[in-house]
Amino acid sequence: MNEEKIKIIVVLVIGFVVAIILMSVAIYFGDINVYSTSVDTLPVKIFGIPIYELTKSGTKYIGKTIEIYMGVVCGICMFLSAIAEELISRISRVKHK
Repeated sequence: MNEEKIKIIVVLVIGFVVAIILMSVAIYFGDINVYSTSVDTLPVKIFGIPIYELTKSGTKYIGKTIEIYMGVVCGICMFLSAIAEELISRISRVKHK
């Protein structure tokens, strides 16, 4: 594998990890929010995209993932990390000329 392919894989993995962390934090705060507001149902959203839904069942809440939209959020983060890497590469090439 050449260096460029490894670089792309690393950038995409970083984007995926950032997405997982972002979704985990959003779900955590959604969980805190649902218990403080006592609503019957609460969708947890990132970028306006619903990734998780908390539904009241008795006195507790049950969480359900919305997998397709979680995949979309991962794809967005991976895409943004690739764009960021490309911009950083171009800026560093211009500075070193």
